Amino acid sequence: MLKARPHAATSFAEALNRVRAFQALDDESILPAARTSVLECGTRTPIAVVLLHGLTNHPGQFAQFAPLVFGRGHNVFVPRMPEHGDRDRMTTRLRALTAESLLDSATEAVDIACGLGERVCVMGISTSGLLCAYFAQYRADVARAIPVNPVFAVLQTSHALSFMLEKIVLAFPNVFLWWDPRVKGKQRPATAYPRFPTHALMQCLRIGDDVYAQSKRTPMASGSAYVVTSASDPAVSNVVTAEVVRSWASARPNVVETFEFSGLPPNHDVIDPDNPYARIEVVYPTLLQAIDATPATSLMRP
Repeated sequence: MLKARPHAATSFAEALNRVRAFQALDDESILPAARTSVLECGTRTPIAVVLLHGLTNHPGQFAQFAPLVFGRGHNVFVPRMPEHGDRDRMTTRLRALTAESLLDSATEAVDIACGLGERVCVMGISTSGLLCAYFAQYRADVARAIPVNPVFAVLQTSHALSFMLEKIVLAFPNVFLWWDPRVKGKQRPATAYPRFPTHALMQCLRIGDDVYAQSKRTPMASGSAYVVTSASDPAVSNVVTAEVVRSWASARPNVVETFEFSGLPPNHDVIDPDNPYARIEVVYPTLLQAIDATPATSLMRP
């Protein structure tokens, strides 16, 4: 089991101090658009929202979405995950990524949000959808978790087959693969990395493995979960995601909801406006409604 050590911010001022410490990790090697950002109104809001970007992307993935969330009256924190956002798209820094480093950073982001709002909603896509699922499984101070296209298993395989592939890949040398070998370095979004190291993806899958196993043993801890998938997603197994949802719902049927987009182009990243296959005019309204529907009660402190 992966272990996170939550240390929730207890005040708005403490949260802002910790935001500044998070932002201090962004040196000149990081793209300006990729740096950790916060949109806050100067005081705690009823809901604070954490937006977690996917593997090889960066906070710029939410450049259009985050202001929409803020405009609905929510403080918004968009952290840069470790080893992401380099000015050099062909950087090799992702070789150092681990499940533990991802989880540590995401945990700090949620801890910060506890000081930015009375309730916390966390949303993430793809590999960060797994981080959202982790918080749904383990954190009672998260009022709503919204995993979007989480990668519980790759390429529409079973969890058993994906898990076996993960172990095999981690046993071999770490190599870089293009997301799309047809376009290689011309892959959009134009500021995200066009390739990934095999071990980095498998490290992300370790987070999903933890949730997949634990969901069968213990009830989900968060206040609610809203799991979003796309029927046209070629990169993940929605069948395995549905297994996790069933496990959660079997113990707490009234707090787990799902939504599946139909009719979207075959595509995994449904959020980044620079993705030519994204249909944000269709996707964004649903995600905004899911955030706004964060339950009015949670297990957070008063």
